[in-house]
Amino acid sequence: MTEPAKVIKTGHTHRTAPGELALVHAFLNTWHADGPRERLDSPERMRDWLAKRSLLPPGTRVSRKEYEAVRRLRDALRAATAAGGSATGQRGHEELNALVRNAPLFVSFDPSGTPRLVPGGCGLPAAVARIMAAIVAGEAEGNWSRLKVCRNPECQRVFFDTSKNHSAIWCSSQFCGNRMAARAYRARSA
Repeated sequence: MTEPAKVIKTGHTHRTAPGELALVHAFLNTWHADGPRERLDSPERMRDWLAKRSLLPPGTRVSRKEYEAVRRLRDALRAATAAGGSATGQRGHEELNALVRNAPLFVSFDPSGTPRLVPGGCGLPAAVARIMAAIVAGEAEGNWSRLKVCRNPECQRVFFDTSKNHSAIWCSSQFCGNRMAARAYRARSA
């Protein structure tokens, strides 16, 4: 089932990624160019963002080191998203692995016998593990590669590509697409 489009205050219409991948979609958009650039601008704001999504108990202490590691993870995942869902080269692959090394994931079977990855432990490592489990679920559903970074350098919002052939390059053809086409036309005309 496809989720309804949401209208963000900029006028852009965005379709949220389906299922568990919606969490990853929201995580990747904690930084974007059209609005406050950084929603995770302090350990406390990161804790609040994670607590609001039931990934961390309210009031949990997030150390500066943990905070910086989660932001590096988000940035590495944004880079992978911009590269079509894959780590950007050997260095990107190694960085992602290092950042998620302490995020414990286990296989658990639901009452119907369906296996799922679930986070183990508690605190920030478990929150990161839940985000990683959502990526694995999105990949299994064929949707991870449909998360893309808008090619408008002034936007760079992560969007869920709903095009039939998975070829969308802008979060909105009405806004970012038209702006980029107009800029290209002006550059050719100059």
